[in-house]
Amino acid sequence: MLNKILVPLDGSGLAERALTYATALATASGAQLVLLRAAMSHTLPGVDSRERQAGAIQEAETYLERVAARVREKGFSCEAVVPHGHPKESIVDQARTRHADLIVMTTHGRTGPGRWILGSVAESVVASSPVPVLVQRAWQPLFGEPFWSEHPELLVTLDGSAFAETALEPAASLAEALHGKLVLVRVEDEPSDVGAALQYLPLAQARLVAAHPTLSIDTDIRVGDASYGIEEALAQRQAALVVMATHGRSGARRAIVGSIAGKILQNGSVPVVLLHPARAADQPGVPTGQTEVAPS
Repeated sequence: MLNKILVPLDGSGLAERALTYATALATASGAQLVLLRAAMSHTLPGVDSRERQAGAIQEAETYLERVAARVREKGFSCEAVVPHGHPKESIVDQARTRHADLIVMTTHGRTGPGRWILGSVAESVVASSPVPVLVQRAWQPLFGEPFWSEHPELLVTLDGSAFAETALEPAASLAEALHGKLVLVRVEDEPSDVGAALQYLPLAQARLVAAHPTLSIDTDIRVGDASYGIEEALAQRQAALVVMATHGRSGARRAIVGSIAGKILQNGSVPVVLLHPARAADQPGVPTGQTEVAPS
């Protein structure tokens, strides 16, 4: 079920692009939207910190109510929330306390040597969020409406590891909420390895069918570079989303950059739903006890 979607905003038009996907998800699932803008204030010597804090909150509330009014005019259930504090902590805290099922946000990250694929806030949220995070690239233009099909295909990437399988249940739940189809994708390095995928994927498919008997589930096997194979599957199947487990963590050395998830974020054509198993394990209905044995 997809009951509540948290959409972090920062006052910029780039961040508001997340509303395109958030409203598309809400249209399909009937979920409530929770718009969030964290109010931050910096104290200067001789300045009353309470005044600055009140001013920051008022500015954020005025902005959010304006955006929320536009969203409500389109018929969506929408709530505006303005916590005081750093965006990273505020987003994760509100996702937990308000029982959000999904966070939808844009990344201000840029490509190129020495640049983050995810912005610092998005990376920290992915690393700490108790729920999956749908990331829309701010640097890519939007072409038409998302989820072009009434029954969109969602790809979930698997490599045979328990770590990657932590994305299965959230991906299946999301596919059900969107009345879509789930495609289990595995990319092998060599043609000789395809046999392992042919044995593994039907077993994973059968387990999902048992838990989600009404969900349409397909499998897709590719050979070659993992990120290229995933991108090829996305393009050929005209998929709406890709769901991946990631080792991503915040800090000076960020695991998302250079990983398969990072390459899909950088080069892919659809939003990526990232799941951090260590955090998601705290959520009901998500498999626990997995060991990080494969890169994402």
